[in-house]
Amino acid sequence: MEIKNIVEQNPWWKNKEKINEDEKVRVAITKKQKIKYSFDEDNYLIIGPRQVGKTTFLKLFIKNLIERGENPKRILYFSCEILNNFNEILEIVRFSDSLIEGRKYIFFDEITFVPEWQRAIKFLLDSPLIQNKVILLTGSSSIALKKETFPGRPIKTRIFYPLSFKEFCKVFGSENLKKEIDNISISSLSLEELNKNVKRLLFYFNEIEKLFNLYIRCGGFPKSMYELLENGKIREETYEIYWKWLIADIAKIDRSERITTSVLSGVLKNYGTRFSLNSIAKEMEIGSHVTVRDYLEILENLFVLRNLFPIDIKKGAEAFRRMRKVYFIDPFLFHVFKRHVLGAKVKNEDYPKIIEGIVAEHLVRRFGKIYYFHQKREVDFYLHNTGIEVKWQDKVDKKDFPRVEIKNKILLSKSEYEIYEDMIIVPVSLVLLVI
Repeated sequence: MEIKNIVEQNPWWKNKEKINEDEKVRVAITKKQKIKYSFDEDNYLIIGPRQVGKTTFLKLFIKNLIERGENPKRILYFSCEILNNFNEILEIVRFSDSLIEGRKYIFFDEITFVPEWQRAIKFLLDSPLIQNKVILLTGSSSIALKKETFPGRPIKTRIFYPLSFKEFCKVFGSENLKKEIDNISISSLSLEELNKNVKRLLFYFNEIEKLFNLYIRCGGFPKSMYELLENGKIREETYEIYWKWLIADIAKIDRSERITTSVLSGVLKNYGTRFSLNSIAKEMEIGSHVTVRDYLEILENLFVLRNLFPIDIKKGAEAFRRMRKVYFIDPFLFHVFKRHVLGAKVKNEDYPKIIEGIVAEHLVRRFGKIYYFHQKREVDFYLHNTGIEVKWQDKVDKKDFPRVEIKNKILLSKSEYEIYEDMIIVPVSLVLLVI
């Protein structure tokens, strides 16, 4: 490892004020409406999609440390995309020890694409090298989490997602709305508790509705949302950036761009509806349903989409062998992929699909596991004996919920609000702030 590659990435060693000249820091601190972060001095593996703000978080953490009086020479940042093997990771750690004594903070950015990076980190965590150090790692693949890479070792995992609608409102909403959101907390999906908390937000419905219409267009990725909120539109180059990061990551794991594009095309054409792997393989002329399954799993590991399966009521578990539904983890990705895969822009008729995807992702993040319900009739989502149906349309009534044997029913509307004994009809934007 050439020393200049390390020194160039740590200009604050020479002058602590240089951290404020870093592009990520400069952009973040000049925002009028800022995303707020908490900085915990523990070892962390931070996983999430690209362009979600992981590098900005690391640089702001460094700024926070320097402003608190830490010696800048004890803070080492390194972007790992130029590394060839796991041994170079350990070389950098040892180099930091040779520079200066005392507690050190080491930040390895995008470490997960370094071949066998886990070997270096396991060795580090198990050896005296870890003493008197705080290690933060970031990556763009969830494979590391699913394999429980570091069981029993002193490191925590944290997932950085694009902002949920609730988090979006806590950045761009009025101060009164932010305070109201902070005071809301529900412990279950009971209709009574949901209704009680929704009522508190009805006074802010016009503001919430306006924010939700913006969120549908920009999602929770910092770049797209700040461009829309600050400039009134999202630049064409931004759609291109998000497409290129996916294709670059696909290439890094030796997968096909053509097959990825074909699978995404099949997802878009069947978005929010049940489909079989065979049907996608046949429709998109992909060799095997196994290939389709593998690419859907890869795209889930890269934080692009979610695979949802029906609930087996008798077993209380997912029915993996039955047809699945797929949703993107953020509404902005729908816009990106429709442009680059189908060559078209989002239209009004796409909005019900996008909103269904927003609800799916919100529920997954809140409850960890959700399903859809299908027994002769289908309900969009099911969990905790509760069915949730999304109807993004001008008129909604009780008949719009499928006639199924489900104890509690939540019908998400565009703007209508009604209470029944076993059902609540409530605007989707309000529910996203309550749950």
